Amino acid sequence: MLIAKAEIFLTEIPYKNPYQTATNITPKGRHIVLKLTTDTGLVGWGESGIISRRYPAQGDTPETMLAVLESYLCPAIIGKDPCAFEVIMSQLDTLIKGHLFAKCAIDHALLDLAGKVLNIPVCNLLGGAYNLSYTVSRSLPFASAREVTERAVELQALGYNRLTLKGSGVLEDDYACFKAVRHALGDHFELEVDPNCAYDVPTAIQFIKRIEQYGVFAVEQPTPGHDIAGLAEVKRNVATTIIADESLFTPRDLKDIISLNAAHAICLKPFKSGGILASRRLCAAAEVADLQVSTGSMHPFGIGTAALHHFVATLKNVATTGYGCPAERFADDIVDESGYSFCDGRVTLAIDKPGLGVEVNEDKLLTYSSQCKVVEHSMHR
Repeated sequence: MLIAKAEIFLTEIPYKNPYQTATNITPKGRHIVLKLTTDTGLVGWGESGIISRRYPAQGDTPETMLAVLESYLCPAIIGKDPCAFEVIMSQLDTLIKGHLFAKCAIDHALLDLAGKVLNIPVCNLLGGAYNLSYTVSRSLPFASAREVTERAVELQALGYNRLTLKGSGVLEDDYACFKAVRHALGDHFELEVDPNCAYDVPTAIQFIKRIEQYGVFAVEQPTPGHDIAGLAEVKRNVATTIIADESLFTPRDLKDIISLNAAHAICLKPFKSGGILASRRLCAAAEVADLQVSTGSMHPFGIGTAALHHFVATLKNVATTGYGCPAERFADDIVDESGYSFCDGRVTLAIDKPGLGVEVNEDKLLTYSSQCKVVEHSMHR
């Protein structure tokens, strides 16, 4: 059974409300959806996407992802056995450096196909699930302290036990927002703050020290992602757990984080690191270095969300997962069957279907897609 065709969609679904962070206001998700079809008619699905402007520095935008997949990555996998997914992903890294977001779509689709070939779910394909049910956290986009507090109270009532407040980059505004939410939710509710690289080092230290008196569970990437030494300086000067996110894409990034003792924890997101396989390798290396591991999402649609939950299920020690389902964020989705259930802040992964367990609504996919490219020929022909 060999891969015979790749179809690459640029798919756009509006947010229920524009998602605002310190670096961006995002009105809609613009993702790549990949459909791989074998010579026997079996189909595997993949997805990847970029949530804000801070990631194109890594070489990927939705448009470049589409181009790289059409011209390089997909032609390289035509005629390949999807069950050789580790070998294929390694070959793609040799073929073209970087473009991790684009490679993630292939990673997901290969695993979905391989699971279907072997009639097992992706989590079992990867060695089995430690947890099929777990609580998730939720990030709140930047808004006024009143608006964020009202939404936080609503989410607490829905069963969430941890929330992440997005920062604005304005210390006094972020401080006032954190203080208001803390008072509303009580002393024991777990609160994180994610400034998304918005602070310089002195301001980050000042901000974290001010909110520590109210109890903060962790602060994620307070300073620019490229400045790992700066992140290390923040860590040395505060008592709070520091999580590296935008500083971590590749194994080399992780090596620098470890050598500089720049964080207590890392946030793994399959989209940004090249997929599930690459993210699992980062997780294993982090555990050797005694770094805590949390997982995030970059707001996937249904395919990417199912892949995220299969990935999380295979992790032995994960601090938190930052996404439940697309309905939290988006006005619609492209799947009819998600492969998991989500209720009261808890995900339960189903493993009664092979692969990712998703059923894609191809009519909706076409409705929400602005471009589609088809690849049927290998680059070796």
